Amino acid sequence: MKLKIAICCCNCLFGEGIKGLVETYKKEYKLNVTTVLNCFDPKMISSEKPDLLITDFNTLSDMFHEDFFHDKLRVLLLGTRCLPTIEDGRLADFISHGLVGILSPDTNESQFSKALNTIISGELWFERKKLQGAVPGIKSSTGKDVPNLTEKEIEIVKLICDGLSNKEIKKSLKITEQSVRAHLSRIYKKTGVSDRLQLALLAVNTRQFN
Repeated sequence: MKLKIAICCCNCLFGEGIKGLVETYKKEYKLNVTTVLNCFDPKMISSEKPDLLITDFNTLSDMFHEDFFHDKLRVLLLGTRCLPTIEDGRLADFISHGLVGILSPDTNESQFSKALNTIISGELWFERKKLQGAVPGIKSSTGKDVPNLTEKEIEIVKLICDGLSNKEIKKSLKITEQSVRAHLSRIYKKTGVSDRLQLALLAVNTRQFN
């Protein structure tokens, strides 16, 4: 699957630096990324319909309206010390619209590459305590009680909530990565969610897997 990445920051030069890191990472790991666009104009970003948007809090707040976001858009938020702390209620809104990760202000180049790889792989980049603080404002996507899961499935849900990748889950549970994917597929079907973000939100919100 080809991926289009857009960068939209409050400072265009800052965005160019992020673009350079993405381009370097794209070549080094031979990712199937077709476009890396840096633009200060949110309307242009919207017209490009990217798969992943890398942005900062102020810019995201400015573009936070229903017309901008589409179903497949994932958002990676750049944390900086000069920006305000996101209140849990506001963060819940962002998460429900596709926020899949937050980079801390002290993120270095290596950590950025790891975060990007994690998100491109369809996983999350959150601190669990931050996710727990935001989740109470979000309702279950199914609106129903979560069905009973097997002991192994519950273990996997807990590890998902801790931000572990499939490879890390494989190592932790001493099973194959194919088994991890199979378990996840069954968990998604049982809970009525479609991805890791929805599963993490549902798990923490219902508190059935603590």
